[in-house]
Amino acid sequence: MADITINITTLDETQVLADLNRIAQELGVINEINETSNIYIYYSVFARVFGNIAKIVTQYLKELDIFNTTDEALLEILIKPFVTKRQARVAKVILEFYRRDESDNANDILIPTNFEVTTEGNNPIVFRTAESRILWKDSYRVKIPAYSVDMGANQNVSANTLTFFEDSTFADIGVTNPNAAFGGRDEESAFDARNRIENFRYARDGSIADIGNRLVELGVGFYDYNIVEYFDGYGTLLIVIDIASDEEFKDIIRQIDNPKIPGVKYSYTQVEKIPVDMDISLKLTGENLYNEYDKETLENHIITAIEIFIGNYCYIGQGLSVKRLEAYILNYVVDAGFEIYELDVDILPNEDLTVNPQNGKFEVKPYQRIQANKVSTVFEYNLE
Repeated sequence: MADITINITTLDETQVLADLNRIAQELGVINEINETSNIYIYYSVFARVFGNIAKIVTQYLKELDIFNTTDEALLEILIKPFVTKRQARVAKVILEFYRRDESDNANDILIPTNFEVTTEGNNPIVFRTAESRILWKDSYRVKIPAYSVDMGANQNVSANTLTFFEDSTFADIGVTNPNAAFGGRDEESAFDARNRIENFRYARDGSIADIGNRLVELGVGFYDYNIVEYFDGYGTLLIVIDIASDEEFKDIIRQIDNPKIPGVKYSYTQVEKIPVDMDISLKLTGENLYNEYDKETLENHIITAIEIFIGNYCYIGQGLSVKRLEAYILNYVVDAGFEIYELDVDILPNEDLTVNPQNGKFEVKPYQRIQANKVSTVFEYNLE
C-alpha cells in the first residue's frame, strides 16, 4: 500500500525574514541589511505573521494525515476509502455434550435450542445452543453450535471452559467446548482501524478454519458449507455452500476472494442436492383401526420427521444412516401420540448414492447433500 501522507515544506519566521532581505538586495531595493531601517521592520512584521500562519497550516495538514491525526471523528472520515470499522459481534463455538456414564440402558436425550452453558465463576460467560439436537441412546457424544449471549472479544473463551449448566433435568450429561470460541470482538475504534491499514497485506489468514469462521460471519450456517482441502491438487480448496440465492452466493465469493492469500487456489460451488426416495413400512398397534384421516395425519408426521432429520444430520458431504433415521421417525411419531409397533425404512435405488459396506451408510460426495424426495408408506396392523 502506498504511503498515505501529505508532506509540506514550511518556513519559520527567521527564514522568511532572511529570504525577504535577500530578495530585496537582489532587486536593488537595499544595498545592505540594516536592522534599524523601516523596510527591515516591515519585513520583520510580515515574517512574524506569515510564520504564525505557516504553523497553523502545518498543524491543520498534519491532522489531515491518516497516520498522524489525533482527532477520532476526523480519522473516521479519513479512513473510509481504505477500511471499514469492525462492529461488535458475538462469539461462536461448537459445544460437545456427552454422557457421564456409558450405560446400556441409556435413553435418547433432546438438547433444546437456547440451552444455556456457562463458564465457571461469579461472572460467567453464557452461550446458548443455536439449534436442538438429540444425544442418541446408542451414542455418547453430540456436537451443537452455540452463540454467546453478549458481544465482545472477551467472549472468545478458551477450550474446555464451557462446562456448566443449571438445568438439573440433564444431570446425566456433561458438556465442554473442545476448541476455543471464535468471532467475538469489540467495536473497533478508528485508531485500531488505522493500525489495520498499516498491516493490511499481512493481517490475513487463509487457513481452512479462518475461511470457515468468515463464512459463518457472512451468514452461512455451521452445517451449510463444506471445505475440502487438496480437492484439485496441492494448494487447492473446494468451498461448497448451500444457499438459495445466486446473488448472495456471488457476494460471498467476492468477500472470501478479496483477501485471498497468494499461492492458494479457491474453487466454489453451490451444493448438489441428491434426491432420495423412501418406502416406509409401519406396524400399528391399538384397539382401533386407523381411518383415512388418521393415516394422512400420520404420513404428514413421518414426512416432517424425515425433513427434520435430514436437515439436522445429513449436512454437506455427510451420508445417511438408515438405522438412525428409523429411530428418529419412530420416536417422533410416538411422541405425537401414535401407537407404532414396528417401523422400517427402505431407501430406493439411486445411482448417485453409494453404500459403505462397513457401516451400511448411504454416502455422498463432499459437494453433495441428501434431500428427501418421494416418501411412500405401507401400514399393517398388529392387533395381538
